[in-house]
Amino acid sequence: MDRLFREMSQKIKLYIGKEVELDPFEKNTDVSMLNSLPILSIVTDVAFAKIQWALPGISTDKVKEIIVQKKYLNLLKQTQQIEIDGEYYEGWKQNGKLQYRQESNYIRAYIYVKKV
Repeated sequence: MDRLFREMSQKIKLYIGKEVELDPFEKNTDVSMLNSLPILSIVTDVAFAKIQWALPGISTDKVKEIIVQKKYLNLLKQTQQIEIDGEYYEGWKQNGKLQYRQESNYIRAYIYVKKV
């Protein structure tokens, strides 16, 4: 996996969001994005047929699978947006937590373009 990571990795940008509470009584919050953090990742496209069972409840047509080093797990959990080739993705979350799989020294996660 280390050799594959060295040969196929590309730079992606992680945008971490800082949540600020505007009104404590109404629980209004605002998320402001911090500067991007570039990291190396293996990025692969996910086939449309796999989207239906890999990401239940998500309505989208663009999904990618990223593989990053384990040391970036905390950054990945705090990320609001991920930029790949000028397009913005968000991580697949259930119950407010990023869904990922750990494989030895690497983390595998699904990201998608949110339909508006």
